[in-house]
Amino acid sequence: MRKIWIALACAIVAALSVAAVASAVNTYEVDIAKATKGKGSKNKPKPAKLAFGYEVDDSADLRPEVIRQYRIAAEGLRSFPNARPDCTFEQATDPTVTDPSQLSRACRRAFVGDGTISNEAGAPNDRTQKLACNVTLTLINISDGDPRYPETQRAIRRNGGIAIRIDTDPPACPIPVHEALAAPFYDVKIQGVPTSELRFTVPDTLAHPGGLDNSVVDVTSNVDKKTGKVRVKRGAKKRKVGFYSLVGRKGRTRTIRVTFVDESGAKFTATRTMGTTR
Repeated sequence: MRKIWIALACAIVAALSVAAVASAVNTYEVDIAKATKGKGSKNKPKPAKLAFGYEVDDSADLRPEVIRQYRIAAEGLRSFPNARPDCTFEQATDPTVTDPSQLSRACRRAFVGDGTISNEAGAPNDRTQKLACNVTLTLINISDGDPRYPETQRAIRRNGGIAIRIDTDPPACPIPVHEALAAPFYDVKIQGVPTSELRFTVPDTLAHPGGLDNSVVDVTSNVDKKTGKVRVKRGAKKRKVGFYSLVGRKGRTRTIRVTFVDESGAKFTATRTMGTTR
């Protein structure tokens, strides 16, 4: 009888553990949202700096589910990639390079920002495992997309985009990673205001490096106020704009919006009212 009770107790504990995992969900927060002060307009864009960040957690304190797609947009901020030098995606993702400073001169001239990502990695069948994997980001203006994702090539040729270059080595991360992903811009509206939205899919090599599940838990990114001259409308003289520029807002504040899609297809959108930065 004692053996039966022990077996029953073990079964109950196992069932409760499975239920806890099944009920666990990712939680999301935009914790950094700053842009250059001002309003700007479509005819007179104002060069801007943008800083944003977000956190991903799990409701049961497990390693979060892997995120495969992101969409990031700041109300009334439009991208003007033609105002800055660029390089190809192939140059930006050069796997023989272990430090962004070693990239081609064309890519170094195309740097538009930087950042960091904190990740938790672990075996796919054990979400209690949380191996720290910290990486640095380099944001690079690119002229074409990732051949693995043909849509990025079409979208970047149409509206421009950036390569998000990721670099890390042990001991910062269990395995070395040196590559980029392609993130095109898309035209959207937030609060009815024209906005550029950055969209990207995380490739398997970054979502599951070395057979591990790699879960993003904290991101900080900064897009610098890099400027150049372009025509903002047909027939007009060239104007000074930023890689990101302010082109309007609905009220006194701006909203930054980040949409996350995990591997199950579950989607969640987090927003935050933006402050200002110089």
